[in-house]
This record gives sequence, C-alpha cells and structure tokens, in this order.
Amino acid sequence: MKRYKYIATLFLGSLISFTGCTDNFESDNETKGAFNDEVKEFDYQKYTMPFEIIQSGIYFQYNWGDGLNWPWQLTQALQHDMFSGYFHDKLSSFNSKNSVYNINTGWSNAAWNYTYKYIFPTAYKSEINSIGSDKTIHYYGLTKILKVELMHRISDTYGPIVYSKFGSSDDNSVDTQQEAYTHFFDDLDKGIDALDTYLKNGGKDDAFNSTDMMNAGGIKGWIKFANSLRLRLAMRISNVDKKNAEIQAKKALENPYGVLEAAKEVIQVSGHGYTNPLISVAGWGEVYMGASMASVLNGYEDPRREKWYNKATLKGHEDEWLGIPQGVYMQDGDPNYYESYSAMKATGGESTPAILMTAAETWFLRAEAALRHFTNEDPKECYETGVRTSFAQWGAGDATDYLASNKKPLDYKEMVPASGGKDMKTLISISPKWNASADNEGKLEQIITQKWLACWPESYEAWSEQRRTGYPKLFKVQTNNSAGKIDTDAMIRRLPFSTDDADKDPIQYKFLLQALGGADNGGTRLWWDTGKNNF
Repeated sequence: MKRYKYIATLFLGSLISFTGCTDNFESDNETKGAFNDEVKEFDYQKYTMPFEIIQSGIYFQYNWGDGLNWPWQLTQALQHDMFSGYFHDKLSSFNSKNSVYNINTGWSNAAWNYTYKYIFPTAYKSEINSIGSDKTIHYYGLTKILKVELMHRISDTYGPIVYSKFGSSDDNSVDTQQEAYTHFFDDLDKGIDALDTYLKNGGKDDAFNSTDMMNAGGIKGWIKFANSLRLRLAMRISNVDKKNAEIQAKKALENPYGVLEAAKEVIQVSGHGYTNPLISVAGWGEVYMGASMASVLNGYEDPRREKWYNKATLKGHEDEWLGIPQGVYMQDGDPNYYESYSAMKATGGESTPAILMTAAETWFLRAEAALRHFTNEDPKECYETGVRTSFAQWGAGDATDYLASNKKPLDYKEMVPASGGKDMKTLISISPKWNASADNEGKLEQIITQKWLACWPESYEAWSEQRRTGYPKLFKVQTNNSAGKIDTDAMIRRLPFSTDDADKDPIQYKFLLQALGGADNGGTRLWWDTGKNNF
C-alpha cells in the first residue's frame, strides 16, 4: 500500500499547487458574486483550468514558486539536448557530470519527479472531470491526446512507467514499456473518437481555441496532431512489433482528418504567459551548438544553420559555426574553453513557441513507413517533401540545390587544444541527395539524418530516434566516466529512474526494475531499442 499512498500524495500535492495559484482569484470573484461554483461549472472553468498546466508541462515550464526555467534545464538541457547532439553547455561546472556519462541523479530525476508531481496528476484529474458527459466529451478527448504526448516522452526517457493504473490501490501499478505503448494507442483511439463524436454532434471546431496553447488550429487540428502522434509511435515500435506498427501507421494515415502536412502546421507551445525555457536558458549563455550538429550542417552547407546558431567569436574563426564536443572533461573552476564557439540564436526572444512536432517530421515518418512497405507511398518523394517542408518552416529558401547535393559531413577539429579536446573523424558519409541505389539501411540513414535536422530543437524526439535507429551517427563521448555502466560505442541508452521515487516507494521501484529487465543505469536498452533495424 505504500505505492498507493505515494501516488496519492503526489496527486494531492499537485492539486494543492494547482489550487494555490488560483484560490485568491476565485475568492475575490466569489465575493463579488461573479465566480461561484455554479458559474464555474457553467462556463467550463472546471474543465479548462487544468489545460494550462498540462500544456505548459510537456515542454516543461511550470512555476510552483521555486523558479521558472532552471527546472527545464534539469529536465532537458543537460541531458536530452546534449545526448541528441543538438546542444552543449560550455560551463566547466557542468562538464564533469552528464557530459562524461557521470550521471547526476538530481538532473536525471527531474523529468520523472516534475511530471509525476505536477503535470500527470493534473491530467488525471482532467480526465476524471470530463469523462462520461456529452457536454465535456471534447475535453475528455483533448486530455487523452495530451496524456500520450506527455507520457510517451517520459517512457522514452526511462522505460517502464506508472500510467494505466495511476492512482490505483494495486501493489504493482507499473506498465512495462510495451504495455505503456499499448495504452498510448488505445488512448489515442479514445481521444480521436471523442473529438470526432463531438464534431459530428454539432460541436464547434474553435471551441477550444481560447485555451489551446499547442497552436493546433481547432478541434480538427487536434485530431491531425493525434494522427501524427500515432504515426510517430508506430514507427518507434517498428523494430519490435512490425505487425502492430503497420496497423497503427495505416490507421494514422487513413484517418479522414489527415496528419500534419503543411510547413505552417507546427505543434508548439505558446500563450497564457508561457515563455520558451530553451530561449530563456540560451539567454543565460548556456546553450551552444553541439559538435555533431556542426559537422552535418557545415558539411552540407545547410542554410538552416544560420537560422539556429550564431557564428563563432573565436579569433580567426568569426565566419564559422563551431560546435562543442561531448565528453571533454572539465572541472569546476576550469576556464570556459568554448565560450567563443557558436551559441544558439535566440531570434524572437522568449515569446518564441516551443516546438513539439512539425509537419516535416511527419513527412519523414511517412518516408520510413513507405520504406518498410507499410504504405504505397514513394520513400524518395516523402523524404524530399520533408526536406522542403523543413526549409519552408524555417524560411531557409528553396531546397532544390540542397536535394541535389553530394556534400558530406565534416570531421571535428579541436580549435582550443588547451581544453584537452581531441580531433574526431566524422562517422557519417551520406549526402542530402537521395541515393536510389542504396539498400534499405542506407536509405533509412538518409531519412533519419534529415529527420534529426528537421526535428530541431525538440531533443526528446531526436534522442529517441537516434537511439532507435542508430542515426545520425553521432560523435562518441571523448571521456567516459560511467565506471563501465555505459559503453562508449553504444552510447547512453536511457536515464535511470528517480532515486527520490526509489527512496519514497521501494516497492514501486522494485516493480519498475522488474519491468525494465536490466540494470537501472544509462547502459540498459529500452524495449523498442533493439540495436538493429528490422526490415
């Protein structure tokens, strides 16, 4: 029963936090007779109020009174952003930890702790509030979709999760990752069906627009997002459950509402006081170009590099984009050797929406689905449409010459030898031009490498797909201080479960370990991570 009490505590804590930020507002209005419980029910405040927390908590920015952006730095910047190859922090105080595979438990705990303490309990409450009523069926459907978007990220980070039996009294409330994915697909079914029913019963497409922080563009846009999310998860399991992957991919693409297709169709968080935490942390001078990203963008002479990163300020290299290698061991007090390398470009400031999913990603998912013969589409056509869509999204010009290019990624050259960093040969030999003569593995490498670029800066997805497929072939960590827990060549595969959770609820932790089926460290592969691509 300890596990139930712990989950209940988390749930209660979330509700306290949630109501705490609104109590004064409600009391003030109740005093004036303008916001009592009856009115709150009538104008749907009961159902809409949780959505701000849920939507803000996916790309994590949630202020419970202890800061706004530093928790995001823990949940994403110091792990997913770096392990995906997108970014690196140049601060010496950070580079004796995750960068060299000496995993900092305070950082690795963060995504799990914050999600279960603040965000998932609110989604749970929203689902309970909206289930079983025709007038709230659209809120139920939206909650289901948001739950999947929120929790597949947590599962893809850690593996097994508490999902389908959250809040239950069962001793074992843990879903294996395979079980979690089954529930994800089921929840997408329920969410899409609920929204479809709502529209067919005369519901307004714009009914949620005032509360929509995901920029989905109406209820029909939310269904498009759900279909695209289903396609993402279908391809994620394609190496371990090809039959179901094909079923889910076809279901996504055959749904009459469609998937994200146009460059302007970007699921991204903004509004309601939300400020982009990536941009905020970049403003602290702590978000720099990763070496693998520099290798690919510079080698391809990709015009998106100038949209994403500033040129270096290192003397003699002012017209270049320079990326920081992972694993150059530095200790607190060492110089910030790479502060003159290429920082992230923060055009638009903190109001810039935080990207979760793009139409370009969906086109690359379609390319892989076609490559695996799940559909009759042309992989090359989908691939090239994905590149063009990404270029259009970022205002990077016409992609025709790029798609005809045989340019290749560059080796890494250490420009500040005093850092202890080493030169590295690139592991990538493919070009943007579609190689019709390549085998399926070669074509998949092209698809995923361009998908990796197109997903920028959403590192959760980029890291997941790099682990699933092995692409792009990132530079290896230069120093490995994992004490043998993480293989340098295999690279980090996951984050360990929260040590806080393990201490509070050892019974639940035992079941998490059983469901994982391996050691609780960064070297254990997740269920969908087989180490090979199954064609």
